[in-house]
Amino acid sequence: MKIFITGASGFIGSYLLHILVEQKHKVLSLKREFSDLYRVADIKDSVTWVNIESDWEGEVIAFQPDVIFNLAWNGVGASQRTNWDEQLRNIVTQQMLLNIATMCNTKKFIGIGSQAEYGAFENKIDETYHVHPNSAYGAVKNASFVLMRTFCELNGIEWYWFRVFPCFGPMEADNWLIPSLIKNICSSSEMDLTPGEQRLAYLYVEEVAKSIASVLNVIGKSGIYNICSDNLISLKDLVIKIKDKINPLFKLNFGALPYRPGQCMYMVGDTKRLAENMYKIDTSDFERHLEETIDYYLKYYKYGYR
Repeated sequence: MKIFITGASGFIGSYLLHILVEQKHKVLSLKREFSDLYRVADIKDSVTWVNIESDWEGEVIAFQPDVIFNLAWNGVGASQRTNWDEQLRNIVTQQMLLNIATMCNTKKFIGIGSQAEYGAFENKIDETYHVHPNSAYGAVKNASFVLMRTFCELNGIEWYWFRVFPCFGPMEADNWLIPSLIKNICSSSEMDLTPGEQRLAYLYVEEVAKSIASVLNVIGKSGIYNICSDNLISLKDLVIKIKDKINPLFKLNFGALPYRPGQCMYMVGDTKRLAENMYKIDTSDFERHLEETIDYYLKYYKYGYR
């Protein structure tokens, strides 16, 4: 297939790009002129790249993609999730992509949502659970979904919206929990944290990418799909587990930081719909993947190579 993808140099996007290249699809990918492509350095020459600073819309139209994956999103970091202006820019970009899809007779449009669209919840939830976002990030994600679904249905395009729950793995941005924790263990003697009572089901990032890529194998299955692990663990237990593997003497100051406003304390999603329609998530190797992730960051923070 001819596939256009945004966000391919990002965390989840880079894993998806590896799958698309491995499957021998013809891929056109959007990037910024000075994007760091370290996550895809081994395959970057197997992909055609177009810079967002150029006439990228024209190049995408000339490419005539069968499928569009939109993984790019400005304002993912915790400090930017309350910035309404930053979040709303994502809707403009998505609409540009949707307009292009109609010009190219694109068959499928895939967007990436978040568990943040559901807001705070206390049980394992499926896709029928009511959305009640409590942040600019979650609200704009959900608004983007509604716009995408409506546009695609009016224009005869299959649409897929994947709501991603917590995930982990090598090459995540340094400001996220696991790499930040390991960086602190390698460079200091203690770290301030929230009380850590959140209960989360972390999924290995490659399984997230496989779930998203599986959309290429189905026809007529438009819908919302949760992507989540079923390995529930408290944030406190996860942090202690990682600390004990690296330096048992490292001091964890639980409760030194407050929870952020609207903090969801329970993040587990039902993935039955995904399994029935396109992909059954494998969560059996959590411990092995966690070990691999820890080893990756130890090498990076101790020796400076990825």
